[in-house]
Amino acid sequence: MDMDELQNSILEKMYLEYLKGNLSLQRKDFMDIEPDDQTLDEAFKNLNSRGYLEIKSRVTTSVGIFYIVKLSNTGLSFIENSQYFKDKFPKVEPVICDNDIIFGIGSEHLITILHFKEIYNEINNKNPENRFEIIRNVRIIEKELSNEKIEKENIKNALNYLKSDADWILTKVFGAMIAKFE
Repeated sequence: MDMDELQNSILEKMYLEYLKGNLSLQRKDFMDIEPDDQTLDEAFKNLNSRGYLEIKSRVTTSVGIFYIVKLSNTGLSFIENSQYFKDKFPKVEPVICDNDIIFGIGSEHLITILHFKEIYNEINNKNPENRFEIIRNVRIIEKELSNEKIEKENIKNALNYLKSDADWILTKVFGAMIAKFE
């Protein structure tokens, strides 16, 4: 099994357990998927770096590596909005939190969650001189992404403003969007 297949199998198992009410899983729960600790370790780290799962605990012993992992909100949204998983779970309807907007970039397998409440908190914490203009441009992006028909030019203009006057927010929040709208 290659790494992509392994990661998809991990997410599938975690989602099935999530539906049963099991929010966190341990290393022993994945023995049937991948018996090798190092390979599983790499897969968990990859999924964690992409934001699909959270590693709650990781302990290396002489016996092996033990984990407690949890499916993140990003992982949950990815599964519920990915065509690959929709074919596996056809009866599941996606759940979108109030503060989140789900935005597909490039293919159905790459979903980015933008937490606008956190973005506004970050702006307030930094309290820059041009705060109101930054908020106005972030709101333009938020509004466009929630529209059925996205006006790419509006997003591009807002991103250009943020690039020149608030670049600190781009890499943290809008990095994946920049390439899409340039």
